[in-house]
Amino acid sequence: MNMLFKSFIAFFLSFTAVAVAQDRCTLNGKVVSDFDSLDGIYVINKTTEKSVTTGRGGYFTIYAGANDTLIFSAVQFTAKNVVLKAEDLNGLLLVPLAPLQHELSELIIVDYSHINSESLGLVPVGQKKYTPAERKLATASTFRMNPLGLDPLINAFSGRTAILKQAAETEKKETLMQKIAYLYSEEDIISKLKIPLDYVQGFIFYVVENKYFAKAVAEKNTEMARFLMAGMADKYRTQLINDK
Repeated sequence: MNMLFKSFIAFFLSFTAVAVAQDRCTLNGKVVSDFDSLDGIYVINKTTEKSVTTGRGGYFTIYAGANDTLIFSAVQFTAKNVVLKAEDLNGLLLVPLAPLQHELSELIIVDYSHINSESLGLVPVGQKKYTPAERKLATASTFRMNPLGLDPLINAFSGRTAILKQAAETEKKETLMQKIAYLYSEEDIISKLKIPLDYVQGFIFYVVENKYFAKAVAEKNTEMARFLMAGMADKYRTQLINDK
């Protein structure tokens, strides 16, 4: 009797999932705001874990159904969640977004803009700012950074320039790895993203190789970065299963 009951529950859940999926359709929508530029806004269906970005004028199309949650996220707007109703699936869904504002209780303006390392003559005007690894690479590979020496030519032939390029890329990836810790702790990666303990570090290396994740982090789009990590976790787990 117990086995029969469990079989019935499994059948009921699978039937419900299929029925819900069949109720989904192509949803047409438009983001509205006082901002002129409304393209490139992330529209994420949290329920199906699928996403699109708005096109020119804020228009978007996404596969969705009633009770699905859509997340709208962009650097210049306050993130917004919309739980879809059945009537939202008919016609054009209009989604107003509020510009992201930082309010200060008191603002005191003191103009120190004229005082900097350039105005004090400490560095040349318009000089590019480098990270430590980028500075080593620039010094080793460009005559502009090394006008009196033959280091660029010597380094190119010796392979040192290639090594320094790799060091600069490694530095960028290490920075990304540090930022992952702000999104998910090791415990979160194990419990929420379902990555086995022995493969957590490998998953982090897998994530930092993704250019879309790097772009989301650079744009400080935490919502999209988390969403991308969740999707990559699914692919990584599948890859682990296939490798076995």
